[in-house]
Amino acid sequence: MPTVLFYLPVVTPWWFHNIVLPLIKALYGAAVVHILAPPMWRNTGIGPDEVAACSSLPDLQWHIVAGEDHSSLRTKPDDPEGLVGFVRSLNPDYVFCRSADIETPSAFPGKVVHLLEGGAPPFRTPSEWIILQRDFWHHGSMPHLEADDRALVEAGFAPNWARMRTRLEQEMPFCLPRAQALESLGLPTDRKIIMLPLDYEHEEMFSSIHHRYERNIDLIHAVMDWIDDRFLVAITDHPLNYQHIDNSRVHAAIEALGDRARLVPNDPEGRYSVTDLLIKHGDGLIVQNSKAIYSGAMFGTPMLRLSSRPTADWIGVLTEVDEFLSEVTAGRRGAAEDQLRLWYGCHILHEIIDPAAISAGEILDRLDRPYSRERLAGGLSRFEAHQRKIGAA
Repeated sequence: MPTVLFYLPVVTPWWFHNIVLPLIKALYGAAVVHILAPPMWRNTGIGPDEVAACSSLPDLQWHIVAGEDHSSLRTKPDDPEGLVGFVRSLNPDYVFCRSADIETPSAFPGKVVHLLEGGAPPFRTPSEWIILQRDFWHHGSMPHLEADDRALVEAGFAPNWARMRTRLEQEMPFCLPRAQALESLGLPTDRKIIMLPLDYEHEEMFSSIHHRYERNIDLIHAVMDWIDDRFLVAITDHPLNYQHIDNSRVHAAIEALGDRARLVPNDPEGRYSVTDLLIKHGDGLIVQNSKAIYSGAMFGTPMLRLSSRPTADWIGVLTEVDEFLSEVTAGRRGAAEDQLRLWYGCHILHEIIDPAAISAGEILDRLDRPYSRERLAGGLSRFEAHQRKIGAA
């Protein structure tokens, strides 16, 4: 029986109960399951509710790191050698990480993956669906595909790709001409628009250590230092910031910028993504680690990424400000459509999993075999069922 370790220093209660717990239950009995995590702090870690939720799993092996330095596990452990040594004593065959620290888990034995959000805008998927990624926040990555596998992915995904393209051209408000769309959002039509989606900035977001700027206020000030009056910066705030934090200081800072920048509110009824609409009609996009990068690729928008994490070459992001502004000014476009279509197909049909509807065998097989064409049909069926449910099919 294999040994599985869940390493969970930055798991939140919602993430544990909706995503991690279904995975644990699926693996329980088919593997020896260990949980290594700190106690609850800043809405991350394991608390009494999480332990109680596992009461029906008596053989689950708990390892709660409750020392004075447990807070350091979220980003850079005070004693990484000791932590790695303890994990080696468990000798796991498979490790599932929910951690902002990626250096320490890379030294763990066994096959290691990170549990990451599976969203790929402008396609809509449930927030509970995730991916098992070997290289943390490597946007645009995919497993190696032979020519016949590429053909299978593209053929299987083609109808959904066509439907999405049709929606983005024919349905409101995406069907609006650029001038009309910008005017509806209170933006001028006589300047280049650079889109800046803000990141989630709750205290539980330890992964922001991989941003160039951990605080949104610092990101905004930096961007405005680079951008001259030829451009207007259109800023959208993360939906979770509206729900969970007081972002009034950031919003006031944007207002103080006058006609150089504009905070564009999200659609109050949640009918569509204002960020996606702005990216479609904007002239450039600046991201750190936001999944808005995929909408930028979909709409062919020149992009500047400010991150310590890698980006697949096919996306065509830029990392230097001057080069980015030159592309925006010239109106050049980004990702090639064939690569874009292949990535979306592979991501949605193959990479995304539903933790509530996956077996132990499939979970472990995904770590043993990064790609298997046998997964495509199930991924297609699952995705299309969700699209029918939300009326997007």
